[in-house]
Amino acid sequence: MRLADHLEIAAQRYPDKEGFVYGENRWTFRQARDYAHAIANRLADLPGLAENAHLAILARNDLRVTILQMGINYAGCAWVSLHDRNSASTNAQVANFTDCEVMFFHNALDAEVEDLKTLCPSIRTWICINGTSRHGPSLDSWIEGHLRPFAYTTTRREDIAFIAPTGGTTGPSKGAEQTMRGTEAELVSINARYFLGRKNVRLLTVAPLSHVAGHLAIGLLPSGGTSVILDGFDSEKVLKTIESEKISHLFLPPTALYNIMTHPLAASTDYSSLQMLSTGAAPVAPEKFKEAVRLFGPVVWEGYGQTEALIPLLMKGPDDYLTPEGAFREDVVRSAGRAWEYVRIEIMDEEGNIVPRGERGEIVVRSAYLMKGYYKNPEATDEVLRNGFLHTGDIGVMDENGFVTIVDRKKEMIITGGFNVFPAEVEAVMNEHPAVLDCIVVGVPDEKWGEAIKAVVQLKPGVVVDCEALRLHCRERLGGVKAPKSVEIWPDLPRSAVGKLLRREVRDQYWAGNWRSVG
Repeated sequence: MRLADHLEIAAQRYPDKEGFVYGENRWTFRQARDYAHAIANRLADLPGLAENAHLAILARNDLRVTILQMGINYAGCAWVSLHDRNSASTNAQVANFTDCEVMFFHNALDAEVEDLKTLCPSIRTWICINGTSRHGPSLDSWIEGHLRPFAYTTTRREDIAFIAPTGGTTGPSKGAEQTMRGTEAELVSINARYFLGRKNVRLLTVAPLSHVAGHLAIGLLPSGGTSVILDGFDSEKVLKTIESEKISHLFLPPTALYNIMTHPLAASTDYSSLQMLSTGAAPVAPEKFKEAVRLFGPVVWEGYGQTEALIPLLMKGPDDYLTPEGAFREDVVRSAGRAWEYVRIEIMDEEGNIVPRGERGEIVVRSAYLMKGYYKNPEATDEVLRNGFLHTGDIGVMDENGFVTIVDRKKEMIITGGFNVFPAEVEAVMNEHPAVLDCIVVGVPDEKWGEAIKAVVQLKPGVVVDCEALRLHCRERLGGVKAPKSVEIWPDLPRSAVGKLLRREVRDQYWAGNWRSVG
């Protein structure tokens, strides 16, 4: 089946149930299905649109985004999600590289669309998702006259459902092709633990629908749960919505999680409706993870996935990290979890051998929802899909119970004085300091050590601390080799459009002008 078939099923089972909430808009599953059918019919009538055409979506969070994705899926086309916080030139590179023929956009991004219309000459149709725009008709007006049942076409399991850019912060990013079969396997996998069998499911979406949050919103369909959508992240609005909408499920990237935890309303908010607060997209500091459990209760989950492998791959929940007496299992808290029921995870050495438990190596994955490959890049595809596994590029250790601790990215290792140091290990200790909101650890040029360890820190709001105190905090825990030689405090750390910390942007500032980028 296609992903859109699950919207069809929801509309048949729960036609008048509230499916999507966005501000004052509350749409039933029947309304959403009918709207998606109209989009598919309009695409089918679009002259010259190629079979399995690629259609770009550049939008803020909006009720119509998930429904638009389903309409595109009904029509047998593939969507490409662009990040609204990327530059126009970056989004143009992605849209051009993935051969997009149509652009659906949000009118808050009209200024960027002005540039994109020049930078993307192959895109011939521009449709405004949320209202009027000088750059194209509104989606509502575009589908007028097409509100009728969609005539289904043949579904091929290996057809592409969507292409996910794997970066886009600098230069053209690779595009991971996800098939109809793979995306449905992901949907089933999400449902198995997240939603099915739970009552009064109401998912709050505040992270971008273009990323992990969008996968969860689609994964919600078979259970008939309600998707409550906010147009962006605001700590106070999130906390108030949890109460007013009786939210049961919520996904937050770590940065957003930390911001909510430090908000003045956090301690007084009623979290009794919460059944699952999941976090991922970047590692969560162990001490902050425990703080979150103390604040929200034993409903916090942490997951690990990849653009190339979808979600979830690793996961840990309350039954994993809490003892029957309610104490934390420290080794599990430090881990990223263990393999999801539908996933095989191994740790592999450079020669392609699976290493024994407790040994360090690259995390490799097998599952039904791995990407087909990188679009128009067979060399990069062969590099990551080899030895029968997808190679994640992440370095990890698996314990005897299957829990995997990620120590770093392969390419981010620091060699200082002949010793290998993984930044994530230093960051985990720095993040335990009560003054620290987040940090990035990099190797910087040093005449004596080759590379010296530097920590760049963002403090919690309103907190003041001495850099030397932070350095000594790490030295006491890690010793002289792994402790930062220097610490800097920045007002903000660089992050990607989906909230990931950008280590490379910090590192590049210190290596600029060097003839090589390692010590």
